[in-house]
Amino acid sequence: MTGIAAVAMCAAITSCSRDLDFEQMAPDQVDKAKYESVFVNRFGQPAADQDWGYAEFARKTTRTENANANEWADPNKAYGGLTVPPPLTDEQIAVVKKYFQTHPNLGYEDPKWSNYFIQQVYKGHTDVPQGCATPEAYLAANGSTYIIASDHMDHLIAVDPEKGISDHINNFNHGDCSETNVCDNGGNANDGPFHKDKIMYMMNSTTKSFGYHNSDGSLYHTEYTGLVSYKTIMAAMGAEANCLNDGWERSFMGFDFEQMVGNDVYAKGVSRPDASGNWQWYPDEYKTFEFEGKTYNFLTAETNKYAADLTEESYKQKNGSTSTIGGKANFNDRPSDDIIRDLLSKGYLPYSDTLKDWVKVGGTADGYYSDWIVTLTEAKTNIVTPPADVRIIAEDLTTNERGDFDFNDVVFDVIYDYKPGKSAIILQAAGGTYPLYVAGHEVHQELGNHPTNVMINTGAGPNEDPVLIEIDAVTHGLDIEVKVEKPSGTLILEANQGRAPHKIAVKPTFEWCNERDDIELIYKNFSEWVKDPSVSWY
Repeated sequence: MTGIAAVAMCAAITSCSRDLDFEQMAPDQVDKAKYESVFVNRFGQPAADQDWGYAEFARKTTRTENANANEWADPNKAYGGLTVPPPLTDEQIAVVKKYFQTHPNLGYEDPKWSNYFIQQVYKGHTDVPQGCATPEAYLAANGSTYIIASDHMDHLIAVDPEKGISDHINNFNHGDCSETNVCDNGGNANDGPFHKDKIMYMMNSTTKSFGYHNSDGSLYHTEYTGLVSYKTIMAAMGAEANCLNDGWERSFMGFDFEQMVGNDVYAKGVSRPDASGNWQWYPDEYKTFEFEGKTYNFLTAETNKYAADLTEESYKQKNGSTSTIGGKANFNDRPSDDIIRDLLSKGYLPYSDTLKDWVKVGGTADGYYSDWIVTLTEAKTNIVTPPADVRIIAEDLTTNERGDFDFNDVVFDVIYDYKPGKSAIILQAAGGTYPLYVAGHEVHQELGNHPTNVMINTGAGPNEDPVLIEIDAVTHGLDIEVKVEKPSGTLILEANQGRAPHKIAVKPTFEWCNERDDIELIYKNFSEWVKDPSVSWY
């Protein structure tokens, strides 16, 4: 039913012949309409902004890093006592570094984690062995300055290309990570113990793709990422890599530096006539030049310091000499159109108005992913059952003239972050006598395999231990379907804002009513809360 139709229906029920109105409704809608009518008559019209507790107990989903390292392993915190991996040993770092420095063109083995730790392994060019195939430092276009790649690799990001979402991995810059004070496994934030590590915790993130920001430009690179499991390294290096088999089942990720530029490296500042013919200075307008009907940007002079392609040939003019060092081409005079055409086709751009000085930025990616190396470890909890986030109490829409509002026809708790990518429900009570399903699980059967007419854990029948059931991850108690099978049909229980609730979200410590104990008699402010959500009713 639409909201308008429901309101009209309730008005008709309370002022006209009920039988006449019900005859116009589908059988399953009769139960909902009768329930709403009795609820409103009993407790009053719900406030328009009454959401029945669901907004308060919605999971506060946060994509990106979690910097509260002293809470990661605290069992009293909402993270559930995460098992924090230790720092890598010197032996492990040496093996991983050697693998990435000697094995080019790595693939990408996605571990498919959403909650994981990322730790520093190696900052490129801090330990390059003699004869290493990759220098991890590159000659700049000026022909004299060397660029250490890792010094220009900032802001690690985890990227979900399908959703267009990127998560900044905090504390990682310049090919390194700042140290963090980490609470040891099983410790407490108030009494430690702690250890230091270069580590960050990513929650509700992705491992589909990773990239880095080049501090010389305004773009991110995700193309030059190699990701392999510890098993892949062990298979390639044999017994030398046995130290990686330490039970943590890590993945190792390296980045290959590529000098890249964005719009911020193009020269700005143009003097030209305005509409009235007066010369004006436009400081934010890009400097451009025309060649063969196309427009090209000038580079700023600072591009001279960027790493450049070292493989380009020297250019010669018929009437003069040229010199090229790295990706820089200098001409005594403006080069011929043939040379300009060739320069542009190979990615060169000028940085002087005379077109004498040209730079090609880039060409540093060499297929080795050792310019920056990190490791990923799946985040796991050392607590068997994390604390529940919310308790749901519900009615199965069975009413009489006064109503049977004890909200114990089903009671269950929800753990939003039970395991990485998983939530859980904990069935607590079944006070209804119809088949009732939570996330597809019939509560009477789950709570001791009882017939559906048996009330469980409500003081009117047997007592059974709560039952935990793992379900797909949810972000809100309303995401979990609750349905009841009645003679009139199958009904989905709802909690519509401003309407009579079929189910209510409360704190996990809430004590549900015993069978036939009216909720308003046990919780005397309930009816006031119905009409005013700011009232504290329990």
